[in-house]
Formats: sequence, structure tokens, C-alpha cells
Amino acid sequence: MMFLSELDVNNAEYSVLESIIFPEAAITNVPYCQAALVLGTDNPNIDRTPEAVKQYKAGNCGKLVMSGGVFWDTEYGRLTEAEYMKSFAVENGVPEKDVVLDNMARTTIENMLCGAIALHRAFRYISEVKDLLLITSLYHMRRSMLIADALMPKKMRVHPCPAYGIIDKTNWKDTESGRKRVTAE
Repeated sequence: MMFLSELDVNNAEYSVLESIIFPEAAITNVPYCQAALVLGTDNPNIDRTPEAVKQYKAGNCGKLVMSGGVFWDTEYGRLTEAEYMKSFAVENGVPEKDVVLDNMARTTIENMLCGAIALHRAFRYISEVKDLLLITSLYHMRRSMLIADALMPKKMRVHPCPAYGIIDKTNWKDTESGRKRVTAE
């Protein structure tokens, strides 16, 4: 028996990596959630922010918590990931009052911790958030859900809502960028 921590991701078969990283089935029924936590990345407006806007407009969440403190040069200027996502969401019809910023998180663990603080401040008490959508790229969802399970309040139900973008189960191995992102997970 081998432990996951012993896996040499650089020499593992693609089928093994796929079975670890990608979920078996897509989430089809998104319940109403008080908020969605949207995780930042180098270009979240390719997949993550559009998915968040889609879920908000569909009435599946009441607020969007944009989480990411890394600065990037964007078409809106030099912004944190959270500010970048907010600019896109507001430009695409989400009222500014329904966008909450976490400009501190720099890792997935920090997304959860700082996101929880942002939720607490936005709702006065984090216990008001019974259901939370977690929006991140499909290849990043499994690890993000494991971290959310460990760090978010136990009474909060966290629902995965993967953003389908440029890297998925069918094409990740076709580019160096895709292979790097999957093996980094």
C-alpha cells in the first residue's frame, strides 16, 4: 500500500493523477447559499468569476466573497485577485453591495481562513452562513474542499461549484501549463 503523500507526481501515470484530481461527476443541483467564496488565481476571470456571476444571477447565492491578495497587472490596472474579480463581477451586473473582498489570502488555506473572516464581517456573525458555495477551477476543487472541510465552521455546509475553464479532465495533459497545474495539486 502506498500513501498519497508518497506519490511521485512527476512520474505517475496520467490515469492515476486524473483519479485523484478530478471528481467523478459534476455537481448538478446547486442549493441556495447565503454566499459564494470565490478563490483567486492568476487569471480568475477566465472561469471562476464568470461562474460566480452566473450563480449569483441564477439566484443561487446572496453575496460573492472574492478571495485573493496577490497583486497582478490587469486590464483594470494593478489589482489584487479579489479586486480584479470584483471589477469583473460589477461590470457584469453584480451589485457592488453584494461583493465582499478578502485582499489578504495568498494560498488556498488562507482563502478559507480569511474568507471565513470576510463572511463573519459581512453577515455580522459567521453562524448566519449555513450554506456556502465554493467556486474554484475544476482541477483545484478536490484539494479546496478538503481544506474547507478542515477549516470552515463545522455547522456550515460547503458545496462545491467547479468553474469549467481552460483546464479539464480531457485536456490537462495536452499542455505544459495544464500538466504543471494538475501535478501541483
